[in-house]
Amino acid sequence: MNKALGIGLSASSIHFTELSTISGSGNIKADHIESVDVDFNFDDDFGKHKSSQKDLTNISSEISTFVKKRGLKINKAALSIGTSQAFLVTLPIDFSDGKQTINSKIYWELSNYFPDNYNDFVVNMYRLNNVLPCKNSDEYLIIAVHKYAIEFIKRIFKICGLELSLIDIDHFSAEIALRTNYISGLEGKRILIAGLKKGRVDYGFIENRKYKFYTYSKYSSDTEFNLSFTRKLSQLLEREPVSGEVDAIYLYGDEIRDDTLDAVRKLQKTPVEVINPFESINASEVLLNNESLRKNLYKYSASCGAALRELKAQKS
Repeated sequence: MNKALGIGLSASSIHFTELSTISGSGNIKADHIESVDVDFNFDDDFGKHKSSQKDLTNISSEISTFVKKRGLKINKAALSIGTSQAFLVTLPIDFSDGKQTINSKIYWELSNYFPDNYNDFVVNMYRLNNVLPCKNSDEYLIIAVHKYAIEFIKRIFKICGLELSLIDIDHFSAEIALRTNYISGLEGKRILIAGLKKGRVDYGFIENRKYKFYTYSKYSSDTEFNLSFTRKLSQLLEREPVSGEVDAIYLYGDEIRDDTLDAVRKLQKTPVEVINPFESINASEVLLNNESLRKNLYKYSASCGAALRELKAQKS
């Protein structure tokens, strides 16, 4: 039996998701989920806290306490962090170019935004499957995380005595949870996935299971949130590449409220569903019987996605 722990850092909370494979079947089971609040804002720049022993100790203590309390016999965990910790930009890239040429183009682009420290980022790419007119070209979403942020995370895990198996961005961790649990809902469909967070909403467009588009919007106060969110959704639904009929909007994130759901549904443009990251995953009896947990399963979309990635890595 393989076991994986996914940890999601969001707002002022740490979300834990324990997954395992069921012996003999290979099916996945959710053994336990739990959240703890901490005196730290995970949307703040990690780099500013990389040398703060107080913050490092407080966060690592909560993770260590959870692992010890649960009696987990693990030596590593997967982590999901917020999009606020990353710089994201879409670039057209000729993938027939060599790796060195592609990297040079990416870092040149970063230098336009961060002229003094563009070399201090760890970069990953996400293909958007839009197939540009130029041969061998496509749009790629460039995801850059500052090395100081990664250093902060690694110090936390070192104090915990855990190996950091992977770092993912919450929007893409939630997407993994969506793809795992809503297979029939994605096949041949055009869908939007939106992450509702404090001060920010992230949007992704998926067509027939292929990622096509990403953007985000910000808002400054809770009172303007619903108006800001519904206005942005309306704009996205009317412009390329999203324009046209969308089969569903899936939501995740800590800031999903009933009044927000009502506001979106009043648009009457497409069905809206809150992601259940355990929709197609077997659940432990404890989880099934905990009504308060079941009402907030969407908050575990990112930590579940990170754990799913870890389980997949163990199989390969």
